[in-house]
Amino acid sequence: MAPIQSVRAFFDDMMELGLEGMMLSPGYSYDKAPDQKHFLGRARTRRMFRAILSNRKKNWRFNLSPLFLEFLMGKRTYPCTPWGMPTYNIFGWQKPCYLLQDGYAETFDELLSTTNWSNYGTESGNPACANCMVHSGYEASAVNATFSSLAGFLATVKATLFSGYRDEEALRLLDEHQAPVNPLIQIAPTNDSLQETRA
Repeated sequence: MAPIQSVRAFFDDMMELGLEGMMLSPGYSYDKAPDQKHFLGRARTRRMFRAILSNRKKNWRFNLSPLFLEFLMGKRTYPCTPWGMPTYNIFGWQKPCYLLQDGYAETFDELLSTTNWSNYGTESGNPACANCMVHSGYEASAVNATFSSLAGFLATVKATLFSGYRDEEALRLLDEHQAPVNPLIQIAPTNDSLQETRA
């Protein structure tokens, strides 16, 4: 787990640089990820985001749905909306989810008609989706919750206006010792000086 204080310090640094908004999303152990052993499960991911996003500074600006941030903190549950962020590239329309790399469809109609949408999301029983909380499936669900009911809209207004999320337990989580998962390696500068050539 990344040291929580350093993530919060990173947010401070980005705001100081004048960034308009930040995006964040948890990783999870999808099959093609080269390092499987350092991913967190859903419970530990929620705990980490609760510590990071609670007691939030007013100047932190996120380019994400407020309800998705609450989902990451464990305050809300949503089903996956795998069709919520379709992706097109030189290979065609990417079948969901882009992390699973299930192939491509040549047309948008083919994507919609040939994809078995019920095979995606934690509720599907698909083991590849078991620990997923990624924005590509769940932020669309949070946005849908915002605009599908008055209660969802009011929850979004509340989360936008009162985004501090005062939480004493989350403050204690900030002080917990966390062993680094992959310690950073400092690359020392070489003694050789580089010279510009006129070639």
